[in-house]
Amino acid sequence: PHHGGQPRAARWRCRKPSGLMLRIARCNGVILLVFLWPCHGLFQGPVGAAEMQEDVWVLDSLFLGHEILNGNNLVSLNSRDTLMSVVQDGSLQSRLSWALLLHQWLRSSNDAHIRVRFELLADSLATSLPPVPDEMLDAGGHWEGFAPGPGSARCARLSWMNRTWPWVGALLPDAEVFSRSNEPAAQEGPVLHAGMAVVDHGAFTRWVIRDFSSGTPSAFKRSFRRCIRALAKAKTPVLLDVRGNLGGFRTRRHAVLSFFLPPSEWPEEREVAFSGPGQPLEAVIPCMPALRVSKRHAGPVAVLVDGLSFSASLLLADAIVMSGRGQLFGVQPLGQSGGCSGSPVDHMLPGSGLVVTCPTLRTSIGAGPAAPFDLVDDGSTLAGDRAWRDAVRWLLSADLDSPR
Repeated sequence: PHHGGQPRAARWRCRKPSGLMLRIARCNGVILLVFLWPCHGLFQGPVGAAEMQEDVWVLDSLFLGHEILNGNNLVSLNSRDTLMSVVQDGSLQSRLSWALLLHQWLRSSNDAHIRVRFELLADSLATSLPPVPDEMLDAGGHWEGFAPGPGSARCARLSWMNRTWPWVGALLPDAEVFSRSNEPAAQEGPVLHAGMAVVDHGAFTRWVIRDFSSGTPSAFKRSFRRCIRALAKAKTPVLLDVRGNLGGFRTRRHAVLSFFLPPSEWPEEREVAFSGPGQPLEAVIPCMPALRVSKRHAGPVAVLVDGLSFSASLLLADAIVMSGRGQLFGVQPLGQSGGCSGSPVDHMLPGSGLVVTCPTLRTSIGAGPAAPFDLVDDGSTLAGDRAWRDAVRWLLSADLDSPR
């Protein structure tokens, strides 16, 4: 049949792309690949003085007003001087060498939200065991330059390095490892839905929350409702397990907090812009849970943290402890008590193509200045086991009080 006066076969022939059109499409694809994928093409070669200077200009604009640029921290000043000496020297640097120099300066903030995204440089993953702790954090060794800032707790730095070892090890495949860790592999945990699960331990119930960002909003709400129903049905003390929780959305953190504490009893939470000229206004953060609860848990609550607890998980722990609602157990986490930076954004540096993260907000909680948590700085398995036993013993000690 005919359509619009043209036979079907003729119409099909008109739709076939010509050889010239195919060649143009291929060229456009290659151009897009080169310019939009920083690990290929344009950003594969060494970094020269002009490219390094471009990167520094962008970083200076991001950290305008921040202490690593304008403060009196000797570590920041020395690492900045080393960085600028390399730029002024003008010698070509490999992208990895330049990334390590930038990270040396950025990590002097001792804020894990400020870092170079080394994982984007690795084109494979190491399958070998990581080095032993002393070798991993040896200041003169191969690996320490990838770690968080030296002002962070040692167990937190080590936990971060063990977590990121698959790509850190791949970035230096020829570096010799003298002794590998023999720490037992972490046991497989419960199946998580939107980053959380409830585990029944008989005398107490553990609410595992590994992050506040997994899953869609609707998936989080389903999982949250499922968890609080299980906790309400158990009617036992709760161990809030936020080990390995690097943070996530405020609304989800507030939803969890509202299950244990009415908003009227929350410690005050304030927020300012991360950096910039002038004195920003400090805003009080209202209660904004992703969903509301009809009935709260009234029993004892213990919070368990480790070297990879950070950001939103520590704000949650602070709120529970500062309000007197529960007790904190574990080892020194990646952040401090009293607040943290947040809402990090990735920035691709125009000279080298490296990607760095920079927070956009700074949150404070409670009345005092930020300070380390009153926990041991020990990342060993024994310390983790001891923290677990202490938390369980504290949870169950409520049953030892004789009724009046």
